Amino acid sequence: MDNKTIWMTLEKIKDLPTLPSVYFKLNQLLKDNQASIEKVAHIIELDPAMSSRILHLVNSAFYGVRQESSSIAHAVMILGFNAVKNAVVSVAILDTFTFKDRYENFDITEFWRHAVSVAVLSKQLAERSRLVTPEDAFIAGLLHDIGKIIMLKYFKEDFGKVWKTMQKTKCSFADAEQEVASMDHVQVGAYLARKWQLPEPIIQAIAGHHYYLSSSESTGMIESLMLADALANSKYQINPDDYVFESHIEKTLKPLMLKSDSWISQAMIEIDLANEFFLEGK
Repeated sequence: MDNKTIWMTLEKIKDLPTLPSVYFKLNQLLKDNQASIEKVAHIIELDPAMSSRILHLVNSAFYGVRQESSSIAHAVMILGFNAVKNAVVSVAILDTFTFKDRYENFDITEFWRHAVSVAVLSKQLAERSRLVTPEDAFIAGLLHDIGKIIMLKYFKEDFGKVWKTMQKTKCSFADAEQEVASMDHVQVGAYLARKWQLPEPIIQAIAGHHYYLSSSESTGMIESLMLADALANSKYQINPDDYVFESHIEKTLKPLMLKSDSWISQAMIEIDLANEFFLEGK
């Protein structure tokens, strides 16, 4: 199926996961440049469960904020608007998706552990390269393979073909999709991200992290996500020379990969803290 056919098929699904209304209200507020600490806090506080989760996240070891936040307004003041908005997305994603869907030996908890690892590594690369906003890089990493979960839930036949091909040939999920499936998880994931009104760079990173095309207009989001995914899949050992990016991206990211020993250990600690928070009780 081409993208248009896939999207038309997805549009017919009535119970696709959605983000909470608080996210869309925050998004609109920030787009209209009407945001203030009080307005942002008020929107979040209208959802008591989300407020509680956001405060729990902000005060968790993962964020490592020295001063404990006792209110949403204080959390917004410390973290900033975009960080709080993306915190809402992060919490909502892990709270929205069920951990009950299964297919043979596909481990959905392990799937989310990988997603969290890629999210943290993407964030670390963004922070150190200063190419893109770290919070956006984190969301791109967390959602980079979300299309697999949608396929598992709504297109189980296609998912089954891919999974069996992977087990038989020991190839990657993406390679198996190209061989036997009528869709691929990056198309599905990009559709969902667009439906959720996530920023365009995040959508493009999800869509392109397996099929990168070099571009002079690249911001570094896709490249950071690709490297983070590769690091997570290879237990933090990759050859930087295997990746060729535009010069303005490569001159920033390649040194980070050549000196990965200087920051990977910190990233691994952050990954453990993130898993401890996001996958608690899953």
